Amino acid sequence: VHIDAIGNVYARIQGGNALPLVISAHLDSVLSPIENNPIIENERHITGPGIGDNATGVAALVEIGRTFMDYKTTPPGDIWLVGDVCEEGLGNLKGMQQIVEKFKDKVIAYLVLEGIGLGMIQTAALGIHRYQIEVNSKGGHAWSNFGEPSAIHELIALSAKMLAIKLPANPRSSINIGAISGGGSINSIASHAEMQIEIRSEDESTLESLARTIHKIATQTNPSGIEVSISEIGMRPSGRINENKPVIVTAQAALRNAGITPIFAISSSDASLPISLGYPATCLGITSGRNVHTQQETIDLHSIPKGLSQLFFFIEHLWNYQP
Repeated sequence: VHIDAIGNVYARIQGGNALPLVISAHLDSVLSPIENNPIIENERHITGPGIGDNATGVAALVEIGRTFMDYKTTPPGDIWLVGDVCEEGLGNLKGMQQIVEKFKDKVIAYLVLEGIGLGMIQTAALGIHRYQIEVNSKGGHAWSNFGEPSAIHELIALSAKMLAIKLPANPRSSINIGAISGGGSINSIASHAEMQIEIRSEDESTLESLARTIHKIATQTNPSGIEVSISEIGMRPSGRINENKPVIVTAQAALRNAGITPIFAISSSDASLPISLGYPATCLGITSGRNVHTQQETIDLHSIPKGLSQLFFFIEHLWNYQP
């Protein structure tokens, strides 16, 4: 077991001479520690921040290691269990970048574990661009300097224009302003305001078109006394893996063996990076759940046996895949 320079934790299960399988689960949560509430548990559910995304994924990763230690089984190739960092928010998949840089295409597959989403098989990576937009002005007193430009007023105007962009029904796309701040007091003209905006699309060309429109709105002629800057603070690549690839076929078989009908999904996970590079990769969920990314995130305990069943079936059969 070792930890790399950015905090990824690696454990190796020694196998035979076949290509290795890399299984990962991200260690970070979208929620900050100060937001954490107590865990609530009953016979059927556990509720609490991060319980599904991704405490359950990490627990499944540890269970793989414990099972191989208990049964002293030797797989056809090495299995690398990795708890990785920087998956959520503005982490930009930094942890997975380090993993992929280490193994490149010399793997039988990258398997990413998410605590929630049992039944889903990621076959496409959802493209994402994230921007920070800042507005600056001279500011002043709300009464004596009334009429002078306000950074907040201008940011509101810009955000309204961006949210008015017409999105196609197909391919599915989205625009979200996730954070906004600025100003100093209620009786001051704001000298600074900023926001973080994210665009997503199932289609790369649509995503690039949206990005150009966002830039155009932000950089078009602004009122006198107003300065606007836009910078990219995050990007997740798009891509797709053929559904006939061994990693996807084996994932389907694993779910069907557990009595679950597989659903192909376009999503954003650590698997997005290797998928975008053309490497064999997918993401599987361990449980059913709800209220993801909230304080009331909940997992269904009764779904865990099926989630683990699909996982061990996948590991057992991936090296033996026959087209």
